Amino acid sequence: MNRPTNASSLLSRLRTLLKGTDSGPATFLPESIAQRVKLPFADLNIPSLSIGWKNNLYFQHLHDLPRSALSGPVQEDKEEAHALLARLVSKVIDTEHTIDLRDIYGISEPLADIEILQTLENLAAGAQCRHIRIISYRDFEKTITQAIPYFLSDQPINLLQANWLGEHLFWADEKHSYAFACAVVYARRRGLDLPKRTNISRYSLNLEVLQRLQKHYHVLIMPAEAWSDREFMAILLDSGCPYARLALTKGTIPTEVLILPKRKQLSDHLGKGLRLAGAYDASEILLQLAKY
Repeated sequence: MNRPTNASSLLSRLRTLLKGTDSGPATFLPESIAQRVKLPFADLNIPSLSIGWKNNLYFQHLHDLPRSALSGPVQEDKEEAHALLARLVSKVIDTEHTIDLRDIYGISEPLADIEILQTLENLAAGAQCRHIRIISYRDFEKTITQAIPYFLSDQPINLLQANWLGEHLFWADEKHSYAFACAVVYARRRGLDLPKRTNISRYSLNLEVLQRLQKHYHVLIMPAEAWSDREFMAILLDSGCPYARLALTKGTIPTEVLILPKRKQLSDHLGKGLRLAGAYDASEILLQLAKY
């Protein structure tokens, strides 16, 4: 006579167990996700503008982004995201301009402590430039031709520019930066014209692609702690949710994003839940930068 009671109890416990492990759309709701996730979300880190090309907000690596840059469990999901992300940053080479070297803002060689410098004057006044003495025009010529051996020829110099950094131009060569800075600063002080033909690699955020990205994906800025957080990783992996990961920015403090397709309910719910928990969507920030 105890069998029906025991069987009923066992079925009840099984139903409870199955209900607790159900991660389908009915229980994978944004509100419940937001309650479970406790992460130190932060906005996109935008460093102060520096004369160091690579120390500023660095999206250049997104141009012709390799497929291997995305990680995630399903190749098809990564390929769909990659199709948009690889066109997020455009690059054109402008060969039509002659510019005065005095108008160059910064350099691309990675030098020590360059991230805190905002002018070439700051660099030229530093300890690394004390051995470079420019007193006469002959000293100037010697210094500028050390930095640019073909300075007196018609050969163009290579420059870099990114629309999210405004109109600032950066010298592309990665050697003799101290000599270059000292020569340019001397020319500024003496009022010397330094016209030179240029090849300018101009990078820009593609507004149309960004709008499509925002329409079809959550692109959420994730803290480093997320990938070792048990609760978040359980939600991400146990749900079978489609996703991709990408280093959105490079530089001294890289920013990684979690890319979730909105057309799939599980990933859309996860994206909405993370937004409710405090995550920032990078596509919104990039749209603002693209309009500068």
